[in-house]
Amino acid sequence: MDVETQPRMRSLTQKDLPAAHELSLSVAWPYRREDWQVALSLGEGIAAFDGGRLVGTAMRWAFGARWGTLGMIIVAPAMQGRGLGRRLFGAALEALGPRNAMLHATPAGESLYRSAGFTPVATIRQHQGAAFSMGFHPPGAGERLRPAGRADLAVLATLDAAATGMDRAAMIATLMAESEGIVLDRGGVASGFALLRRFGRGKVIGPVVAPDAEAARLLVAHWLGQRQGEFLRIDVTEDSGLSPWLEAAGLPQVDSVTRMVRGQLAAPAAVRAFGLASQSFG
Repeated sequence: MDVETQPRMRSLTQKDLPAAHELSLSVAWPYRREDWQVALSLGEGIAAFDGGRLVGTAMRWAFGARWGTLGMIIVAPAMQGRGLGRRLFGAALEALGPRNAMLHATPAGESLYRSAGFTPVATIRQHQGAAFSMGFHPPGAGERLRPAGRADLAVLATLDAAATGMDRAAMIATLMAESEGIVLDRGGVASGFALLRRFGRGKVIGPVVAPDAEAARLLVAHWLGQRQGEFLRIDVTEDSGLSPWLEAAGLPQVDSVTRMVRGQLAAPAAVRAFGLASQSFG
């Protein structure tokens, strides 16, 4: 593409969100306009314009001084194959500065991200549907589930940081404001949590942070049992062991992406992240 014909790029603003929403629908990404608003409130975006038409986006989120994530890298179908995605990705990555970075790649983007120093570290399995069934999943001895409240914000942010190695306190606060949440207490100590919020075609379960797979199943089973017949989505790591269990409950896997990082993720502490907040936030 000649320099003279390249789309111009600038910061994504709130005024651009209606066009960004239409752009995501054009590539069959089921974001709502509200999902774009949440994403922009927590991060920064870059927009590409061909004339006055929005034809591409990329976003980045800084989670503390050491880590950030990239996502919502979208190019209009008519503009694909011209290097615009590479320009948008490069600009978003540069905006993260020296931070380590994480993203979730489709097969089409993986070679580009490898060329920028990203390495595959995990597979993320996306499960969704409405025709699922979940029976009673009782807590173990010394465990109880309780509603999450505003007073839990600090402990939930601490659990999330221990699981991800990222400072996502602002994200947790924003998501809690529009979510229902449950906390797992073990021996009277908050040991895990799971949020449920509107997102995309229905509602998403995530993040899910727990000390072990059985605790993660307990948290997820709560929402599946409470919301039978509703359209739910959850993105889980392949090594979580949750995918076969979700399939058996009637929540099929519909897609998968590759988690890639530039840098070295910290090993989880006493808890780990079993379900993503989103593929953009991690």
